[in-house]
Amino acid sequence: MALARGAHIGRTISDDDLGVFMAQTNKTSKKGKSSSKRSRSAKKMIPAVRYLRYELNNSGTVNTETSHYVDLARDLSVVNRRLMRSGRIYHIKKITVVSSNTPNMPDAPEAGRISASVIPLSWVSRQAWKRGFQTWQKMNREAMHANLPSVQGTWADFKVYMHSGQTTHTLLTPKDNGGNSYSVGEWTYSRYVSPDGTTSADEFGAWMLGDHAGGGAGSWTNIGLIKSYAESRATVQDGSPLVPSTLSDDPLVNVFDYGTTVDEVLNNIEGDNDQAPYNVFTYPGEAGNGPQPMVVQDTTLVDGRAIMSGFEAMLGLVEFEIKSPIVNDVYSVLVELASGPYRGIKADVI
Repeated sequence: MALARGAHIGRTISDDDLGVFMAQTNKTSKKGKSSSKRSRSAKKMIPAVRYLRYELNNSGTVNTETSHYVDLARDLSVVNRRLMRSGRIYHIKKITVVSSNTPNMPDAPEAGRISASVIPLSWVSRQAWKRGFQTWQKMNREAMHANLPSVQGTWADFKVYMHSGQTTHTLLTPKDNGGNSYSVGEWTYSRYVSPDGTTSADEFGAWMLGDHAGGGAGSWTNIGLIKSYAESRATVQDGSPLVPSTLSDDPLVNVFDYGTTVDEVLNNIEGDNDQAPYNVFTYPGEAGNGPQPMVVQDTTLVDGRAIMSGFEAMLGLVEFEIKSPIVNDVYSVLVELASGPYRGIKADVI
């Protein structure tokens, strides 16, 4: 007797059964491939505008330095028509600088200059911002305790200044290739309201670097978040450990003092590196200890052009300082941000 085409656990499989089995196998295989394609499609990067161009106007006096500020979170929100939150660390891939007036300067051999500065990206800055953010959140929750969360703005976000200098300058606005500025919506920096030192309410803003501003409790105008953080924390003891002055005279210590050198060695051990390598009373970034932004790129223009390497900007805030040997020289500054998973931009959570 001829055997059937296939056998499975003692049972003969007919040609029809085999056909059904193969069809089901092919269907399952195609379904798996389709699912895999959908999975790969879901992981595609979200498209985003990553280029922001600004025009920086130099002083009307030759070689006079001027400051200019940009808020990348705000401007990315503007050009992408979606909220890009301030509380992130934005990764800048490259900056291209071109001068409209200085490619050839026979009567002005001095080079133009540009630097980029940011909030120092340290654990101190991160913790100070987090404390400020959590306090702002708690203040708002307390005010909305009667089941009123729906009254908060749809685009509510915690925003603070870089330092006091930003409050006296108008933020630059990105432009297209025709020099037209993009339309900016509402971008209001956050405020605190406190009853401290007043019978009514003391309303004030905040910046990351530098001292508090105002007349004290009840009349603050802005506070420094790093300074506030420093004021709220216990610090380490300067001169640690605290060693008894009688250590070198201890009998057991001197058991091995054959060559009378133990005392000298102990003096070195006691006296060396018992002081912190940093100022234990003021934190980097507060008044008296680096209250201004930190320079992360600094270059001169050659033939009216310069390239600046990438860096990270906490809160998306950057201060440009520029000067030129040409009166009212205009620098076109093109900022390219790195692509990433945060709505198409590389921006880490603080």
